[in-house]
Amino acid sequence: MSADVDFLTLCRPGDLLRTRDRRQARITSVSLQDHLIAGEVEMHGRCFWHGDGRWSDAPFGAAGPLDLVPPGPAAGEPRKASIQEALAEGNRLYCCD
Repeated sequence: MSADVDFLTLCRPGDLLRTRDRRQARITSVSLQDHLIAGEVEMHGRCFWHGDGRWSDAPFGAAGPLDLVPPGPAAGEPRKASIQEALAEGNRLYCCD
């Protein structure tokens, strides 16, 4: 969830977004008057979100796994990893090395 993203203008019925726990969320309706977004989350069911992407049933409004995540930038070149580089002497595999 990001405070600078306005999901009310970003979302349209039929759009597919992701939740913070990476589940697919299909937007079913957007209410500008109520500042609510309605949708269906896989393996959860019907959900409502506030205009900033927070799940409306979150306890105390805390961030949680059902918050909406804005779509990322279009994928460019696929990321690649090299086993040889990872196993090379002097390569730091962990941040605390």
